[in-house]
Amino acid sequence: MKKLLCTLFLLPAMLVAIPLATADAEDAVVEDESAPDATITYVTLTWDANPEQNIAGYNVYYGRSSGSYSRLVTVSGTTAEIGVRGTRTTYFAVTAFYGNGAESELSDEVQWP
Repeated sequence: MKKLLCTLFLLPAMLVAIPLATADAEDAVVEDESAPDATITYVTLTWDANPEQNIAGYNVYYGRSSGSYSRLVTVSGTTAEIGVRGTRTTYFAVTAFYGNGAESELSDEVQWP
């Protein structure tokens, strides 16, 4: 399985993807109903930690439509690996969430490929 490693810098409402290398791991898969047997490429998303106190983790939102996310992965650190089946564009955005349950605004969106 092929994996694309990207770095995402989470700044106030800003997320940037920079391809770095290939890697091997998996957390979640975005299916492509038009190509159910297509190869899965794993995209590793990495961002800078939110400097605010009481950050409990991060929500990574993703989906096949810009600004409309149908999936969610919650992580405690600043990395998430998402499997993407096929070559249709997938969009990603990240929020930080706090110990009290509050959530930050979405970062800027990035897309793959």
